[in-house]
Amino acid sequence: MTTPIPLGRRLALISETYIETYRFQPAGHVAATLGTKNGPVCAPLLAYSVLSADSIRLVHGDDVAITWTNIEIDGDVLRAECEGRVKTFSIE
Repeated sequence: MTTPIPLGRRLALISETYIETYRFQPAGHVAATLGTKNGPVCAPLLAYSVLSADSIRLVHGDDVAITWTNIEIDGDVLRAECEGRVKTFSIE
C-alpha cells in the first residue's frame, strides 16, 4: 500500500506552543522530536504502519503512540486528524 505521508522529508508542526517534527523512512521507522517550546523535549524513534490510503499508526514499543487519520497534502502542507484535533505540518 502506498504511504500517505512524504518519505525522507521533515514534517514540522505549525504551532506556537508545541514541538512535533517527524522524518519518515521507507523501512517503516520515523525519527520524531516531541515536546513544548521552552520546555521538555524528547526524541523517540518510532515505527509506523499504513492503515489505509489516508491514515497511519505511529508506535513506540508495544504501545500505540499516535494515529493520524484523514491525511491530506496540499503543496508543502500536511493536515491530519489526531485524537479528535486537526494538526497542520509544514513539509520541508
